[in-house]
Amino acid sequence: MELTDLVGHRFVTDSREVKPGDVFVAIKGNRVDGHDFVKQALQAGAFAVVVERDLGLPNQLIVPSTVGFLGMYASKILEKFNPKIVGITGSNGKTTTKEIVAEVLSAEIRTFKNEGNLNSEIGLPLSIINSYRGEQIVVLEMAQRNVGDIEYLCKLFPPNIGVLLNVGSAHVGVTGSVNEIFKGKWQIVENSKQALVNFDDERMRCGNCKYFGTKGGDYVLKERTFDGRSTLLTFETIEGEFYYSLPGFWTKAMATSVLVAFAVADMLDILFNPIRLLSFKPLKGRFNIHTCGKAYIIDDTYNASYESFKHGIEEVKEHFPRPAYAVVGAMKELGEYSKHYHEMLSNLLEEVDGVVVYDKEEESKDITPSNLIFRSDKQEEIVEFLKKKILTSEFSGTLYFKASRAVELDKIVNELLENSNK
Repeated sequence: MELTDLVGHRFVTDSREVKPGDVFVAIKGNRVDGHDFVKQALQAGAFAVVVERDLGLPNQLIVPSTVGFLGMYASKILEKFNPKIVGITGSNGKTTTKEIVAEVLSAEIRTFKNEGNLNSEIGLPLSIINSYRGEQIVVLEMAQRNVGDIEYLCKLFPPNIGVLLNVGSAHVGVTGSVNEIFKGKWQIVENSKQALVNFDDERMRCGNCKYFGTKGGDYVLKERTFDGRSTLLTFETIEGEFYYSLPGFWTKAMATSVLVAFAVADMLDILFNPIRLLSFKPLKGRFNIHTCGKAYIIDDTYNASYESFKHGIEEVKEHFPRPAYAVVGAMKELGEYSKHYHEMLSNLLEEVDGVVVYDKEEESKDITPSNLIFRSDKQEEIVEFLKKKILTSEFSGTLYFKASRAVELDKIVNELLENSNK
């Protein structure tokens, strides 16, 4: 079987997702080897399988590395159309920024973005192979778990503009240290024709850089005000001030994503058209604001790092009614730094009126603020406490939920919202 035989077919790496006509790519992971599921994929109707060893099948394509094959194939697809590529990375806010940048650019020019958070050496190529249709602009979110991941993705899909949003402690347990995280993220700057980086981080300085930020730079978020219905943003550049009013509440992080979109459009010489942002909604679990009776419930449960906790609590303190309670759980993938960052989180949580800890993951044992009012490792006990002790009919304050995804704190949010709607 030849590579040309596979053109036009959907590629999948999970045998459970195979549909008739798909190409199954067998990937050997740390715990599971996709080669063990080739038979299952064929029974589900796979048109062909891409493998690393000869399985004696008429419809097999043997390659040295199936992961490398995916990257190479996706790279060749983009090479054929030669689009302008915008690569986006950072410790926090990558997906939201990618979505906002793509929304802005697509109002003026055909724009492709990788789906959801398919942002790894496997997910990103899959997204391009299955969904790219020759768009002139490609916006790619690039993830890092290990130093070298960003460089690998940039070599496959060389950015015309590489965006580095921020560098924090997320995945420090995997990467080894914050310095190593920075080194890895900085590879997007080193491997892009132009770079757009965060002026507010003094580590981010380079010759081919443009800067966005709140303290200075080429593109500055000068002001953000919320009038109860809309958020007014003021951007400042060398050409003067620009004003935009967007419906609803936009966090500082989301406003910064709009600023990045403004900057990227300018660098690509494309009109900044925010029309599609008028109906933009925050992605699920990213500071979603709900009302429950007189109270506010803020669902920020998609993921968590110390830095994202800090930003979230600042938003709650500045814009939402007191008393404000934080319902929190563990931050994952911190390794030997786990105790340190959970102790820092404990200090940060002193700024709210009370803390409830969901002890689903063992790391949360190190969350011990003095304003702790309840903790449990049982979901039903957390829900019962919140309903009986805080979310009474008289409560008109704020409940802020945040933890790493593994904690599944979103299930508690959903249960509370479902009960309130009955």
